[in-house]
Amino acid sequence: MKNQEEIWTVAATVAIFLIWKLTSLHFRFGDENVYFYMTHAIQHGLLPYKDFFLADPPFFIFLLTGFKALIGTHYLLFKTLPPLFDAASAVLIYLILIRNSTRFAWLGPAFYLFSFSVLSTSDYMTGAEVMIFFILLANLLDQHGKSFWSGVSWALACLCKLYAAPALIGFLIYKLLKRERHALRNIILGGILAALIVLLPFFIMAPHQTLYDLILHQFHRPAGINKWNVWQLFLGFEWLLILAACVGAYYTKHRTLVFELALSAIFLLWYKDLYYLYLHLLMPYLALLAAEFVSSLSVKKSELAWGFIGLYVVILMYPLLTYTSTFAPQGIFENPQEIADALRLAPKSLPAYGAQEVAPLVALMADRPIFENIIDTNTQNFAAGTHNLKNISADIQKSGAYLISRIADYPDQGVTDIGYESYFDPNVFTSSCTKFKAFTRPNPADLLNDVTIYTCL
Repeated sequence: MKNQEEIWTVAATVAIFLIWKLTSLHFRFGDENVYFYMTHAIQHGLLPYKDFFLADPPFFIFLLTGFKALIGTHYLLFKTLPPLFDAASAVLIYLILIRNSTRFAWLGPAFYLFSFSVLSTSDYMTGAEVMIFFILLANLLDQHGKSFWSGVSWALACLCKLYAAPALIGFLIYKLLKRERHALRNIILGGILAALIVLLPFFIMAPHQTLYDLILHQFHRPAGINKWNVWQLFLGFEWLLILAACVGAYYTKHRTLVFELALSAIFLLWYKDLYYLYLHLLMPYLALLAAEFVSSLSVKKSELAWGFIGLYVVILMYPLLTYTSTFAPQGIFENPQEIADALRLAPKSLPAYGAQEVAPLVALMADRPIFENIIDTNTQNFAAGTHNLKNISADIQKSGAYLISRIADYPDQGVTDIGYESYFDPNVFTSSCTKFKAFTRPNPADLLNDVTIYTCL
């Protein structure tokens, strides 16, 4: 395929992906709602670590805060960022492959964007999509001999999500083995400088809390869902891409990709608190190396390359259908504005508190403060001892708050008001909380069929 035709093919691939994703934006239950409220908190003078708990490095949150300055109260526009960053990453994948003179370089963006993993994770704002963009940018800058700026980009990736670090270690190990001392020195210099600029202010303002939130908290987190179930799901949808990438790893000229992928995979196999979105980290490497595999086939015989492409398209139908019919409809938060309007008109001037997947977004839309800036009420934070459930509940009992929860409520089956227990004391709930208003979810895909506001005093 000629270069101009390739560019048009990549442009069409990116355009189809963006049209698909940007025309189906929804608020969803998830940690992204924590990030949305945190941007509001920062705009009002609060800082992570010093004023509220943040388990991630700060760069991603400040990037979102800058974006919020542009969109104002049009909060749904936050949801455009994951597909936009994934689209930008697809372009970087193409540029990296072109730099390697890879035949069928246009396949890299297609492999990446239309994989099940990217389609499903791009429904949520996690920060992984920003991290991947900077990882790919770091690799491209390194290819162009911009070692210092490659180091800066690597630092920004790690300052979005800490689990970019294994890929960085793989990259540095390769540079060390190749004895590229000058490049290695510049990469490290750029990375350290960028990290100091971003992190040093927080270590000066709140050294102990910054150290705990960023590092020590990670070691106190218990295992979440069964990580082998996560891997099984990943392998079930991406097995052909994985096989192609394994062969492509033998043929690629860009050997750093192999080291980055290997170290990332080893870390994710070892890490006990694994979630599916973390495996998003592997997808750009799989796409790049799978494109190298197809290129190697075309060198032998072009029919072999096109045969594999045809086989891949046929097999891709199952992940695509599974995503569109099952995964895309899951987790949609149907009526946050309706709930926010009810909270805004609630008679008492009380702050909001509750499930991290609903309360921050509702509070943001209702312009209600979060109780004592406890924005992230993820179960893991209580299990790790970062938040104390009994102390928070006792404080709410004294001063009052509106508790916003996703609840299982089936009175005919003897099930009522179940679902808040991981972030609020049931004893305090029983003695101090009354139902203010409940919102029944239409056809929920899980047992939590209501979003309910309680008055707790």
